[in-house]
Amino acid sequence: MAARVLIVDSISANRILLKVKLAGAFSQVEHAASAGEALDLLETGATPDLLVLGGDLIDISAIDLCALVKERPKLANLPVLLVHTDGDRTDRIEALRAGADDVFDMSVSTDALLARIRSIVRGRNSYEELRLRDRAGRIPLLAETLSGFDSPASVLLAVRTKTEGAQWQAHLSKLTPFGLRHQLGADIMRNMGQFTAPDAIMISLSVSAPEEALRLLAEVRARAATRQAAVLVVLDEKDDTARINALDLGANDVIAEGFDAEEAVLRLDKMIARKRLTDRLRQRVEDGLTAAVTDPLTGLFNRRYAMPHLTKMAQRAKGQSEPQGDFAVMLADLDHFKEVNDKYGHAAGDIVLAEIARRMRANIKSADLIARMGGEEFLVVVQTDNRESAANVAQRLCDVVRAEPVYLRGQDVKIPVTVSIGVAMGSDMLEAKKAKFGGGEDSLASALIDQADQALYGAKADGRDKVLSYTAA
Repeated sequence: MAARVLIVDSISANRILLKVKLAGAFSQVEHAASAGEALDLLETGATPDLLVLGGDLIDISAIDLCALVKERPKLANLPVLLVHTDGDRTDRIEALRAGADDVFDMSVSTDALLARIRSIVRGRNSYEELRLRDRAGRIPLLAETLSGFDSPASVLLAVRTKTEGAQWQAHLSKLTPFGLRHQLGADIMRNMGQFTAPDAIMISLSVSAPEEALRLLAEVRARAATRQAAVLVVLDEKDDTARINALDLGANDVIAEGFDAEEAVLRLDKMIARKRLTDRLRQRVEDGLTAAVTDPLTGLFNRRYAMPHLTKMAQRAKGQSEPQGDFAVMLADLDHFKEVNDKYGHAAGDIVLAEIARRMRANIKSADLIARMGGEEFLVVVQTDNRESAANVAQRLCDVVRAEPVYLRGQDVKIPVTVSIGVAMGSDMLEAKKAKFGGGEDSLASALIDQADQALYGAKADGRDKVLSYTAA
């Protein structure tokens, strides 16, 4: 667990005890003897991975310090752990309300404390990794905030008995707008294949027979549909072994001393808020990755995606000792497209490009590739058995483009469009032993593009609206 922690406690013995408990778990442990000193360190130095607050501070209470930290935008997502010398339920609820991630008393076992810290640091590391990816891939001036309207969260109560489920749901519904439903843990296990993931799952765990609850937790974390759900495990009595097992199997949090509706709502609120923030960040990263390889006008892949894809196909083909089917590389270029832009305007030209892209995409297999290479030129890569089959695919694309003019609703005109296509076969390039173009897969991909381009120029010179396959001089 390579992480940094800041321990804040005005009693040196407490700081030393906490440092001993955390020895070996962190790459760097820093100390502060007061809230003021801690805030100075947090504002001027690098933000730690975890803030541990003792219950004895000379200037303000640990709970007030926790609230101050959470109010600062820079520190709002910093995990905070409170360690009291003799805390009770009231202290725990007050700390959770102030924004603490968890509360322990000083007598807690080192293993239980470290298990909870592992859980906290895992969550923070996942968030920070996504945030860094988002910042690295974000286009300047186009960044969006992560705020937005959220519908009420859905929470599934995985209980041991129907009576327990009804009681939990009745108590929780008085304190929260969450969408609640309860189901026996055994039934959830049987129906995981048809499982619709909620925002959070509360799992009831009996300390005397924890196996079923722990198996359910492991299944939730193993399945893609539920992997991102927040999980709160409720022990029916205090037990360090059960708490450690639940946390290490992937629980986000644990209620260690039996069901408490108020405490459950406070913990669920924090877990769900963090889960939704991470979900939005993950979606934004995914959207950014998609945008980087997608042409915004046509929705097709762009050159940045197409060339590595073609290189991988050439690499696979080169590595096969026996032929496993061929592939064709096609360059398609709209005929006289400049005249469309000149006569009807560039907005009309964009409509034509988008429509032709849609038609061609609809007329190749989903496993085949079509990409916009720039302007009115498209790359099509298809798996095919031979040159004749490739030519048939290319001719079908020509026919579907020509079949119907593109209608411009705003100008009430129909624009006839045709396309010329040059075809090169992957096997031709491989059989040439790469003598002319070098031995690398990048060179092979470029050579195939070059051959298709030569065939395309031949099709243009021969009258357009036709298919021509490359043949060596």
